[in-house]
Amino acid sequence: MKHQSGAEAEVLDAVIVGGGLGGVVMLAEAVQQRYTRMLLLERAASLGGLWARVPPWQTIQNHPLDFCIQGFTTRKSVWYARDVLHFIEEYARVQNLQPFIRCSHDVVGGSWSDAEGCWVLDIRHGAGSREVMRCRKLVLCTGRHATPIVPPIDTDGSVPMVHSSQFHRWEETRGKTVVVVGGGASALDLSVNVLRAQENDDPRGQLHWVVRSPRFFSGSDFLRVWPMTILQLLFGMTVSTFILNAAINAHATVTFGRRGLRSWLPPRRFDLRDDQYVPGRSSLLKNSRRIRRHSGVGIETVRERSVTLTDGTIIDDVDLLLLGTGYARPTHPAGVGTLAGLSLKSCAADEHQGRLFLVGEELLDTTGAAPALYHVFSRVFWTLVRDEQCLQHLPLLDAATTRSPRNLNNMDVVNHIVSLASGNRVLRPAIRSIFPFFTWRVRTCCVFIYYSWLYRTTVFFSDRVLGHMMSLDDTAHHGPHQTGTDQHLRG
Repeated sequence: MKHQSGAEAEVLDAVIVGGGLGGVVMLAEAVQQRYTRMLLLERAASLGGLWARVPPWQTIQNHPLDFCIQGFTTRKSVWYARDVLHFIEEYARVQNLQPFIRCSHDVVGGSWSDAEGCWVLDIRHGAGSREVMRCRKLVLCTGRHATPIVPPIDTDGSVPMVHSSQFHRWEETRGKTVVVVGGGASALDLSVNVLRAQENDDPRGQLHWVVRSPRFFSGSDFLRVWPMTILQLLFGMTVSTFILNAAINAHATVTFGRRGLRSWLPPRRFDLRDDQYVPGRSSLLKNSRRIRRHSGVGIETVRERSVTLTDGTIIDDVDLLLLGTGYARPTHPAGVGTLAGLSLKSCAADEHQGRLFLVGEELLDTTGAAPALYHVFSRVFWTLVRDEQCLQHLPLLDAATTRSPRNLNNMDVVNHIVSLASGNRVLRPAIRSIFPFFTWRVRTCCVFIYYSWLYRTTVFFSDRVLGHMMSLDDTAHHGPHQTGTDQHLRG
């Protein structure tokens, strides 16, 4: 598709930037609602976004069932990044989204043209050529996390330092002294894999785990908080959060306490509204004696193969420093206007109201299921975008979903949207068409239980089931690389 300049240029209804989970789900819902003049642009050669860049051994922080929407199913208890990537590819294939997707298309700049009444985007192709695209609405689905975070460390280079996104050679950790830095999911996975590589091997192998700020992780197969969906439908967010918080804190106290590892938990109690609950990693508790954990500190210097921590501790003869320090926010395309007014899954205010949208900037740090939340929001979004009157009221949905800095899950967002729309005469008809008054709770509850228990699939809109039992457990798709971490995580 070549876009001409001037008055003859084709103007698309919308351009979605980003071919990750959010972009693909947003595109699928737009196609379902019969939007045809639109494109999804992905700068990489294939879909996947962050999931295509993180190492395939990285475990996901949600239960696999949370990713199985609209008929996709899985029997695995643990998923890795490669499984999510497989889901994205299959989802796009089943939804027949290929005609609307352009990979190797990088949006390097753009601006709103008052004269033409559209966005003028500067696109660079993989081959180096340039193209101009025009669209009425610009939807940025570049996600929350994209760029590996490499903290500044005073080092003389005597110890190799590798970010988790670049490390795959576990055999290099055998019989070695390895320092893992970080308290999140990446650091947890690094530690699990290092322990496995060193198991029954050279006893000289050591693992030091440097944790500046401890995070919550289950340490067992207590993986899901799916009952929260049912509880929220029946009792609302306040009661369900109280019940789930009590259950998770009791579980953490027993799980860590019986191994004498209460010090591994953050000093405060777990709260779903503030904290993310990382599942699994039971092998870390079972092999705690093989881990030398340094909590509440960071790395001061690295000199002559010795790592000095901020509390003065010195770790000698270090062979490898692995950074499980996560990912930073993405770099947005230049020239698309200020993003200062944008917030959670949002619509821009001021000069870009109704024409510039940011989706998922905060999503991956919520406690909810990311695909299900994208699915809920995308259906509401594209339904309202059709109506110019509704479009002017979209910023109100921002206020509903961002009035608290605390975490939100899919049911929080639905409850906020329905509550807001009930008091707004413009939004009420469109929202009620998706969430019929009161009956949507009963219908959603029944459908959720039916599909979750019978088909192991999360479905929030009964008329959006693509098919039954579309399995995502085709391991042949992922190639021969298997880390064996699955058995460790199951404990």
